[in-house]
This record gives sequence, C-alpha cells and structure tokens, in this order.
Amino acid sequence: MSITRESLWAALPSTSKGVPLHISYDPRSDRLVYASNKSIHLRSLSKPSSSTQFTGHIAATSVAKFSPSGYYVASGDISGTVKVFDSSSTTEDPEIVKGNFAIISGRINDLAWDSDSKRIIAVGDGKERYGHCFTFDSGNSVGEIAGHSAQINAVDIRSVRPFRAATVADDSAMVWLTGPPFRFAKSVRGEHTNFATDVKFAVDGAYVSSVGMDRKIVVYDGREGDVLAKVDGAHTGGILGVAAGKKEDGTPVFATASTDGRVKLWTYKDMSIEELYTWDVVTGEHLVGVTFTAATNLVAVSLSGDLYYLSTGETTPTRTIYGHQKAITALKVASDGKTLYTGSYDGRLVEWDISTGNSTVVAGSGHRNLVTSIVEASGKIYTAGWDDTVKAVSGTEFTSLSLSAPSQPRGVAVAGDYLVLATEDAVYTHTTELTSVATYKCNSITSVCASDSFVAIGAQDGSVTLLTVPDLKPTSANIPASRASVSALAFSPRIDDQGRLLLAVGDSTGKIAVVNANDGSIVTTRWAFHTARVTSIEWRADGKYAVTGGLDTNIFVYSVDKPAKNVKTLGAHKDGVNGVAWAGDDKVVSIGADACVKWWNVSL
Repeated sequence: MSITRESLWAALPSTSKGVPLHISYDPRSDRLVYASNKSIHLRSLSKPSSSTQFTGHIAATSVAKFSPSGYYVASGDISGTVKVFDSSSTTEDPEIVKGNFAIISGRINDLAWDSDSKRIIAVGDGKERYGHCFTFDSGNSVGEIAGHSAQINAVDIRSVRPFRAATVADDSAMVWLTGPPFRFAKSVRGEHTNFATDVKFAVDGAYVSSVGMDRKIVVYDGREGDVLAKVDGAHTGGILGVAAGKKEDGTPVFATASTDGRVKLWTYKDMSIEELYTWDVVTGEHLVGVTFTAATNLVAVSLSGDLYYLSTGETTPTRTIYGHQKAITALKVASDGKTLYTGSYDGRLVEWDISTGNSTVVAGSGHRNLVTSIVEASGKIYTAGWDDTVKAVSGTEFTSLSLSAPSQPRGVAVAGDYLVLATEDAVYTHTTELTSVATYKCNSITSVCASDSFVAIGAQDGSVTLLTVPDLKPTSANIPASRASVSALAFSPRIDDQGRLLLAVGDSTGKIAVVNANDGSIVTTRWAFHTARVTSIEWRADGKYAVTGGLDTNIFVYSVDKPAKNVKTLGAHKDGVNGVAWAGDDKVVSIGADACVKWWNVSL
C-alpha cells in the first residue's frame, strides 16, 4: 500500500503590477526556473507538464536564477533570505540545500551569479543595505554593493574577465561595480528619468543595456560603463525586462519586454541601437519579464503569469502556457475522464487535458474572485464563486447561463438532475437551467454535499442536517454532531453491500466520521489522522475507499473495511491541500495553496 507522486503541473510565476520579474533558463537541462508563492519551480521548457518544486522557503519567494554551470539554483524571498540548492534534485529526491543566507532585511529583487558559479550578488529593498555579494557555499563577503539611494531592482555580472557588475534602482541610476571583491566604481545618473527596472550585459561582455519605466533603453560600454547609445520611446509603455542573447552567427542581441504587451529584439552596432524584430505577444496586458532560451527564441511572462514562447519568423507566440498564480480552491475531473477543471483564488478557471497536461483558460465572463466549487451536471460544468454567482461552462467558455446568489456561496453540489446551492444561511435547489425549485433556511452553513436522493449540510456548530431532493425536507435521520465545525462532507457514490448510504463528515480539527445516512448510525470514527482542518473528501467509485486532504498539507486514503489503516503522503502541498479527487481506481489528483496540480499513483 503506497501513494507516490506521478507528476506535477507547476504554478505560474508570481507577479506584481509594475514590478520586473526575473526568470532564468538553463540550456543543459532545458528548464526555466522562477518564483511562485512560497516555492521555486524548475520547469521543463519542451515539456511544461514536467517540473520540480523546491519548498525550502518560509516566506513568499521573489526570484530564482540558475548558476552558469547549471548545477545550482539561487533563490530569494521577501524576508531577505537567499537559498542555494542542487538543481539536479528530482521529484523523488530530497532537496539538497547548499547554503542558506540572510542577506538584507527586506525583499530580494534580483540575483546574479558570476561566470565561475562561485559568487552571487543579491539586491533588493533592505533597511541597512540594498545588496550584498557573497560566495555561494560559505556566504563569505566578497564585496560591498553601494551607490544607490532607493531599492535596487536588478543586477547583472559580466560573464568575461575583467569582471564587472551593474545595478539599477528606483533612484533611476545605474551603478558600476568592479571586482571581485566588488566595489563601487561610479554612478551614471540622468540617463533614465523614471525607475530603472532591469540591466543585462551582452553575452560577450562588450556592452550592457539598461531599461526603465521611462520607455528608454541605454547602452553602456561593457568594460568602463560609459554611455554609448540610447533610444527614447523604445516602447509605448514602461519597459520592465531586458534579456541578453545571441543570433545563430554569434552576434550579440538583447530583447525588451514592456507593459505595452510587446517584446522587441535589438542589437548594438556602430554606436547605435538597431531594432530587429517585434512580437505582439498579448493585447491589453503587461509583460513583466523575458529571457532567451535558444538563439533568438525567448519566453516572455505576462502580469497574469502566463508563459509565452516566441520565435523569430512568427510575430505572435508559438505556444502559451496557462495555469494558476494564486491558490487553487476547487477542482473537478470531468465524467469523460479526459478533462480536469480547476478554479483559483483570483477567479481564474482553467481546463486541462489530463493526458498531456496542456491547459486553456476558460474564456468569457467568469468569476471576479475565489471559485468555491466546480461540479458537473447534464454534461455541463457549473461553478460557484465568492462574487455571489453560479455560472455554467461549455467546453472552454462560460455560457450566458448564470445565477445570482442571495449571499456568498459556500458550495454547489449535484443531486441527480438538480443543482444544490448552499450559502451561509440557506440551501437552494435549482434545475440545470438554474430555475429555482425549493429553499431551506439554516444558520451558519459551512459545507454541502449531495447524492441522488439527499442533501447534507454541515454547520459551524458541528451539526449535520439531511434533506430530501428536490423539495429540501428534513429527514428523520439523526446524524451525530461533530465536536468542531464541519469543514467537508461527501456521500459515497453507491449503496454498500449492507444497504448503507455512507456519509463522510470531516471537521476543523482533522477528524472524519463515517455515518449511515439512512439512520444516522456511526460506521467508524477512526479516520482521524489529519492534524488540521479537513478541506476535501472524495470517495472512490466503488465506495470502499475515500481520499482526503487537509490544511496540514497531507493526503490520506482511508478504507471502510479497515478504518484503522491508511495510505498517506505528507507535505503534499505547501501551505495546505485544498482539494482532492479520484481519476480512476488507482490515481488521485490534488490541488493546494501552492497553486500546483499534482497527480498521485495509489496502490491499495
């Protein structure tokens, strides 16, 4: 008996409006690395459904960079901590942390490795200092980062000797550093007239480019830091990212990403900056970062975290990777077994192809905030959100079918041919065309589930009420009350061999009781291995096993016949499991606060 992880569909990069995002690419392993929530993701470029998650940070992560050797990753978070870990770790291997250093007393905005993969410069928004240079293994100081009067947004180190480093900051200056040990050499001011957001050396070290919210590009000499050329109005919006690469013939080039939704390719030649190519990446949304992958191929990141693959010869993205940035709060495996729907804290609904991991954002008038439930009835997908609406989905689009809830929905369930909507103080049945059928008033509702014949509602006081469908009349069954607030409910999908309809009742302390819904008798109370709130329960199709997820980050598979035994995986999702579901008799899918979708093989 075991449960092992099969695959991980990674979260998208965490972004903020007007803040540059720094991502990194390793050509040896063909992987991107970026920060998302409290994790770092190392994601395959050619197979995005394959990735590795590093969860060693306690605070929200802000940046991650591969070392030039590709063997290590340095990552920073909002507390000012930098961790260096082995990039070769797989999903099965333990995370190998090489170093853990407190660098500044604030957010780490950017990191840069030297070409020897020995030294790191970390910069950000500190109180005593805005950056520091140190060795990757021991943390010994190898210089001082000075010269700025505001938070440093970006740093880069020249890849050829003599080493140089450049930093740009909110004070609009570019500071030039020589070393190692790295020391202040000079400050270039007056070129940028607004926040300077990013800086990159050319791959051959001949020049360095800086960009800013003033829509300007400035190119400096790569050895001395003198201004060589500049372009005003390079984009119609602020420029948040710059990346360095080279063409097939070895000519150095650089790319810029802007809030105007475009990426442009440039080269420096004969004391001037020449525009080579423009990609219209996305309309109406900011681009916050860009990196080269191979030759003139790039990946750009939008404010929503979507990854856009770009290639010369195509003016639009050749591929787009969608997913979630925020905690995933609801999921549903479609009845065809081929599609997964997930909804997140920000209201985004994503459709996934289970066989490939490819994803598409459901288009149309969706939810404005947290998606609480996703269910399927009569071939349609229905969703409920904290914007007090229930919506219908067909394929990859929201339909015009919608229902305004009287108050904030606690959840939606399917009872035969009816939809059951639970709010804080009432339960409603509707047809699949969202026509009202019946209403039942009840205080402090926390959860809901339904079978073909019954609706179960859990309350803050631990009580569980059974109602008939569709008229919502209370039954005679007396379900024993939990000692804590009811947090999850689930009916078994079938009547067992003893004629019982089983109901699993999970509470906020991690305890789960299984009762017979026909008469309220207790079947077992030994499903009690969660140490925090039970967030999700789902029965396997045969009704003999149930998978559960909890705020304690753990997943358990319990048995009705052997209630004292279980199969578990600990630390399944950073900061908690929000939902679990069966996708066959031996496969489970889970979602969590880390915005990831994870697939598990279960052997019973």
